[in-house]
Parts: sequence; structure tokens; C-alpha cells
Amino acid sequence: MKDFMKNTFRGFVFFIFLSNLLALHGKIVFYDGTYVIGKVTKVDESSVYIIPVGLDTPEGVLVGNIDSLNMENGMVPVLNSNVEYFYQGGTFTPNNDDWMADASQKDYHEHIDLGEEFQAINDPKKPWNYFNFSLIGGIPLFAANSLKDVESGQMAKMGPNVGLNIQFPYYPVGPIDISPGLRFMTFSYEANHLGSLKAAQIGAFANIDLRPILYFFPENLHLTLDGGVNFNLATDLDQDLFIYNIDLPIGVTDLKDEKYAGPGMHFGSSLDYYLNEIPIAFKFFFNANVVPQTPPFTSTFTYFGNVGLSMVLILKRNTKNNSIR
Repeated sequence: MKDFMKNTFRGFVFFIFLSNLLALHGKIVFYDGTYVIGKVTKVDESSVYIIPVGLDTPEGVLVGNIDSLNMENGMVPVLNSNVEYFYQGGTFTPNNDDWMADASQKDYHEHIDLGEEFQAINDPKKPWNYFNFSLIGGIPLFAANSLKDVESGQMAKMGPNVGLNIQFPYYPVGPIDISPGLRFMTFSYEANHLGSLKAAQIGAFANIDLRPILYFFPENLHLTLDGGVNFNLATDLDQDLFIYNIDLPIGVTDLKDEKYAGPGMHFGSSLDYYLNEIPIAFKFFFNANVVPQTPPFTSTFTYFGNVGLSMVLILKRNTKNNSIR
């Protein structure tokens, strides 16, 4: 009798082990929008047996309560409370009583990542914890005296600034969050004593999110500080001495062979707002930009400040249910 009980117990353990081994990850979606994720061990004409995340044994769910059962391999054995495929022991068997099964499988598909689903339920990542890509648009607001006309004091004619940022997720560092990134931006100015310059800059920066300190702000509203270094290169430089009245150092008679290139930096702040339903954010920013002066004074620096708006695309995979087409 003792051996019989021992063998029965071993057989039961082996059966549980085999069921788990042959199970596929799946997601049961109910009609009210709630769902259960876990390992699906069996689908029959009346129930779906699933081992929910965090449990060790399967539970039966009546097919009549199920809107859809989505498997990690793309199969949808249950749709609108109809069993289209039976499942057991790692094998799918078509339900020959459901002649619509093949058609609905072609029209319905959902990518399932159990780890990502579990993460989303238990410790959801916020939009600012993903990589992001943003488009920048700004206008110059003020400039250094070296960018102003000597006689009138009027600021040089400065074009709008356009560019893009590629930013990494934020990482906690002490009481703040820091995110590194790459930046590309254009700028231009024209003045009688400088000539006409159109230039581009590329650089690296660090963005500091003060949200952990300013916890009393709304969750989607973030105040950040920004700073970085860059390299500036002219895309178009016109210093024709017949057009512009440029002061030349002693011994310099023309600027034909002069090039505009050199390092710079920027620093500033932004107020960021993340939308709730879609992976989009908006940044209202202010930056101070330090750049080389035009030839022949590229070894010295000038600066200008700009304000603008940036639209941010959060690079987050969408795992929400796809609707039936």
C-alpha cells in the first residue's frame, strides 16, 4: 500500500511537471477588459486551464466568460467565447465544429511578452524610463554684445533653431534622475561686423530630472536641468569684405581661407509634460548656447539664448490588445 501511494504521488508530480513543461504563456481577456496572464496547460470545449503568474497550480476558467485567449505563439484558441482550437500537451487541435476558426485567426493577432505584461501590472515603467526621440524648434531671445551692432546696439539677425535629441532612460543618482543623450541643432546669424554664418552643432548632454525632489508636482509634469558640450561647424559662411564691414586684425587683408569650426557648450532648463494615453511628451525649454565667434576670432566665444518647444516620442513597445479587423 505504501509503495502504491508513493508511485501515485510520483505520477502526480510527474504529470504536473509535464504539464508545466508543455504549457505555453497566454493571456485570458475578459469582457470587462480585465485579464489574467500565465501558463496555459489545457483548452477544452468548456474551460481554459491556466497557471496564473505567482501560482503553482492550474485554475479552470469557463469559456463563456472569455473574450479572447491569446497565446505567445500568435494563436487565439478562444475568441468571443468560441473554442476554435483545443490545446493539450503542447498540441493545438482545430475545433471542426467552428468553421470560422481559420478566418478569425487571420484577422486577429496579439504579440504577448509575459515578462513585459507582468512588469506592466506589478511595476509599470513610466514614460520617462524609456529611450526617446525629440524634435526641437526654437527662436533666439538674446545675444552677447559681440553679436550686436557696434553703433546701434541692435542684435544680429538670427534665424530659428531646429534640431533633434536622442535621449536615454533616466537613471537614479542620489536624490535626482540623470539621462544622457545626443543633440543636433542648427543656428545662424548675420551682422555687418561679422558677416553671415549658418552652422550646425552636434554634441552630448546630460539631463537632470528634479522630479524625485519636487515630488509635490503632478506626476506628468517634470522640471529638468540640461547641460552639455558640442562641436560647431559652418554649413555656409559669407564674409565678403565688399558687402560687410568686418574689422580685421593688423596684417590680415582678407578672410577667403578662413574656416568656422570649434567647440562649444549649452546649458538650460525645461518644463516637460507627458501625455497619459499616447507615448508623446512636450518640453518648453530655455537654453544658453556658447559658440565660437566668426573668423578671424574663432578662438574666442560668444553666446545667445533661445526658447522653444520640443515634441518627444517615447520609444515604448505597445502591448495593448489589437482590435478585430
